[in-house]
Amino acid sequence: MISCWFFLRSFNPNVRNLTYMEFWNWIGRFHPILVHLPIGFIVLGVIIQYMSRSARRQGWKVLIKPVYFLSFCAALVSVIAGLLLAREGSYNPDTLFWHKWLGIGILVLAFLLWRMRPDGSGRLTTATGAFTLILLIFVGHLGGEMTHGKDYLLENAPGFVKKLASYKGDASYQTFLDPDSTVIYEDLIQPFVDQKCVSCHNADVSKGGLDLSTPEGILEGGRDGAVIEASAQQSELFGRVTMNPSSRKYMPPSGLPFSYQEIKLLEWWINSGASFEQTVTGVEVPEDVKRILIQRHKLDTKPKTFLEKNTIEALDSSLFAGIEAAGFSIKPISQTTNFVEVRWKGNDSLSINEQIKVLDPAKAHIAWLYLAKSGIENDALKSIGEMGNLLRLKLENNPQITDEGIENLTNLKNLSSLNLYNTKISDLCAPHLASIPSLRKLYVWQTDMGEEGINTIKSKIPNVEVIGGYEYTESN
Repeated sequence: MISCWFFLRSFNPNVRNLTYMEFWNWIGRFHPILVHLPIGFIVLGVIIQYMSRSARRQGWKVLIKPVYFLSFCAALVSVIAGLLLAREGSYNPDTLFWHKWLGIGILVLAFLLWRMRPDGSGRLTTATGAFTLILLIFVGHLGGEMTHGKDYLLENAPGFVKKLASYKGDASYQTFLDPDSTVIYEDLIQPFVDQKCVSCHNADVSKGGLDLSTPEGILEGGRDGAVIEASAQQSELFGRVTMNPSSRKYMPPSGLPFSYQEIKLLEWWINSGASFEQTVTGVEVPEDVKRILIQRHKLDTKPKTFLEKNTIEALDSSLFAGIEAAGFSIKPISQTTNFVEVRWKGNDSLSINEQIKVLDPAKAHIAWLYLAKSGIENDALKSIGEMGNLLRLKLENNPQITDEGIENLTNLKNLSSLNLYNTKISDLCAPHLASIPSLRKLYVWQTDMGEEGINTIKSKIPNVEVIGGYEYTESN
């Protein structure tokens, strides 16, 4: 090995700056390739040894000793490369311990198989070969764990295999329910950066002058400059984890590499501005990243309605009967929410303006309120204005409602749909309606509101759809 190092330095000017330590590290990187040679030779030797027991294949016995000799030589080279690779660190110490010493054990067994009876016969030789094969499988599994992760065999296994093994692949990833509060870097990126990079790039051990343990260190970069640029393709950090693993600059140099999902998340974060405070809903989420967020973190980025994002305790069941007796119908909006829908039933013996106060104990639970043709007046709208979780309000065909009454609705900050068809409102109430930023649909047909009032509302709420100027069709 030493002579090979001197030969390379003298033969090729491009490697004259290669240090002795770098040369040994480079040799260690051949371990994943070399390790397949002893495996193949040992398996071949055991097969020949077993097959030669047949009378028709007695001539095969002359191959056993040479094959086991080759397995010993290959195992020796593989162990040397493995010991060099282990010096780089960043492997799980317990797994590395067993992989290393059991690998040396296989080297000893390969030597014994070679030095045993020349024809490979005998129970001891057969048992040693079988035991070596079993040990090979276990040692290979440990090597796979260090390279691909503890559960690499189960990640893509059939469902029944995962069930038998009690595998819960997503248990290692934190689940996030609300994209509004999920910070991209802190919650999604930092966990795998800490796991795979920070052991070599922290405040105490900053290889290349780079500290990846803090946002400040990431922004500062290393000795060669910034590691985060305007795009992922221009960024040194992204380039290092996506380059050819055989490169000396590939990161991480040992241990678990970045997975496909982690590379895509890192690319998305950098291309989205590499903010350390931005949440998931604050940036555009590509379709492939959406799928990763669902698979990895159970995080659904589809916009959620108010009812999906908010919960409330169930309304006291004793209130339902009183509200029904006052001329209203009341029922839960769905089986998955405790918010309710309330309608005026149109009882001629009751006045809604007198009965509206019956709804006060349920005001936090009312999300949909339908009062079309109810005869409701301006003063009664004060009670409605206190329903902070109201989303839909239908007041159509109530000509008693005027601009003065609309002022009572300005505290409905979650109201998204308001129907004022065939009421006596005008442009004067436009500033009040414009103070409800959550409005998305506003029905003002057959009122005195004109283009000026509509423009006033749209100037403050650009996303609102104002429906007016055509025949209105009443719907539920």
